This record gives sequence, structure tokens and C-alpha cells, in this order.
Amino acid sequence: MSNRITYAMSDIHGRLDKLVEKMELVDLQGDNRIIFLGDYIDYGRQSGQVLKYICDLQHEYGNEKVIVLKGNHEDMILTWIDEYTGAVPGSDEMLYDSWFKTDAEQNYKTFRTLVTEEQLTKIKEIEKTASFEDFNKEAVRMVMETSGDLVQWMRSMLSYFQTDTQIYVHAGVDEEAEEYWMWGTGDEVFLWKHPASTGKFCKTIIAGHVGTSSLAHEKGFHDVFYDGASHYYIDGSAAGHGKLLLMAYNEDEGRYYQAEKGRMIPVRKYIF
Repeated sequence: MSNRITYAMSDIHGRLDKLVEKMELVDLQGDNRIIFLGDYIDYGRQSGQVLKYICDLQHEYGNEKVIVLKGNHEDMILTWIDEYTGAVPGSDEMLYDSWFKTDAEQNYKTFRTLVTEEQLTKIKEIEKTASFEDFNKEAVRMVMETSGDLVQWMRSMLSYFQTDTQIYVHAGVDEEAEEYWMWGTGDEVFLWKHPASTGKFCKTIIAGHVGTSSLAHEKGFHDVFYDGASHYYIDGSAAGHGKLLLMAYNEDEGRYYQAEKGRMIPVRKYIF
């Protein structure tokens, strides 16, 4: 009989401090494993460091024990890179550009963690005179030069991971397709689905992407949200005033727990 614990974590958003703290509660001995559900970057100040931490963890334990899924924020940076390397000719979406500008809220937060200090100083000088396109092309070149290995690793991330009874995914699946969800769902749903679904589905879905406070319609709620049917949501709004959630599924018991301060707290249906 299996005694595997599967941990799940999502929407770390550059908070290396919270990631390291939660990983102290993770036991990867035996058949245990952890599944990261995406959105490792942006908002927090250590996006590149979070990527490297998880990448190193996967290299240490292997991709069967450390499973890494892509989120919409990883999708955005890859789209930006493809935009300005010509990999997507004619694209005009420019999803990522303004996040690097000095007058934007992000104020280089993500970019600075993927380049050297010398490159950061240089791009700020270039921004003063370069065209919009030339600025972005040079910014992409710098990221690829310094962190190209992390970019390639992001490209290798899965869109979902399934077991016999579960689907782990960043945002969700096309539930109208029912048992044919694998064929009916594209990355625009796996990575971007909104609003979040609730209710009965053919498999249990574990997802992030949408803050649990908004699902509960309760500003101060930042715990695992379970709808009492087939959905567990684990985005605790770590980058803001929430917390990074760590959920643990005990296969022996068929039960889900929220790991908090050394305790395993059973996840129960949220009651409105």
C-alpha cells in the first residue's frame, strides 16, 4: 500500500523567503514528491532566485519527485522573449515590455533578478534614448545572455500533471469537455482560466492562479479553498499581504492537508 505524500505549492511570485520557509515542512524521502503549479516570478523581489531554487531542487531530486508546471507569468515572459527575438514574427502583443520600464509599478523587479548589475545599469541608460523596440530587444538579449539556462528550463515546464484521480494545473481545464478535457483544453485555459470553476468534475482539480480570498469573498482569507466537490485552490496571495500555501495529499488516507507551522491541518469545505 502506498504511503506517498504529494505536496503542492503555487503562485510564489518572487518570494524566496516564503518558499524557503515552506520547504522546511516538505519531506521528499521515499515516494514523496512536490508539484509546483506555476507563477514563480513577478511582484516579489527575488524572481530569478526562486526560479533557480526550484530548478536546482528538480536537478537534485529528479523530475519525478519535483514536478514543475508553468503559470501565466512564465508564459508572459516567454512570449516577450519570443516577441523580441523574432521567434513570433508579426506578433504585436508585447505582454511584458512595460514591466521593465522605470515608471512602471514593477520598476525592473523581475528583470534585475535575471541580469547582472552591470547589465541593469546599462539598460537604464539605453532606455533614455532607445526606441521602444530596441530597448526590449536589448533587454531580451541581456536576459538570454545571463539567464538563458533558466529560460530554456521554463520552456520545459509542463502545462498540467495528472494522476488517476487528480489534475494539477496552474489555472484550470475546460470542464465542459468533461472526460475529454485533455483534448479540449489549450494553454490559454491551463494557464489563464478565469473565473475559477467550482462544483463536481470527473477528477479532482488542484490549482492556483486565483487568490483564495477572492474565491471565499473574504479579504482576510488566505488558506486552501475547497469547494466541497472537486476543486482545491492554493493561491494564498503570497506576494501581497497573504501567505504562501503548502498543501499535502496523503495517498494512504485520500485526504488533503494544509501544512502550517509544523502542523498538518485537514482541509475542509469552505462554508460561506
